[in-house]
Amino acid sequence: MPVRWIDIALCVGCNYQPRAAALAATLREAYPQATVTLTPTGGGRFELSVDGRLLFSKHELGRHLQPGEALTLLQRLTPD
Repeated sequence: MPVRWIDIALCVGCNYQPRAAALAATLREAYPQATVTLTPTGGGRFELSVDGRLLFSKHELGRHLQPGEALTLLQRLTPD
């Protein structure tokens, strides 16, 4: 099933906007059919959800996404 919605929830007070914007651009390029949204939040959160399913949470893992990790997570979710 194709990816239809990708959401990046980010802590605004933590200045995660540049990181989230760069990730959104990468995901829009890789998944042009999907709607990519940025959701402002707080508490140090940086979360990646796809079609309502949480794929990554900085709050839970205690770290940010590694380069290329978001694409790897999405590819595992939607294998060819």
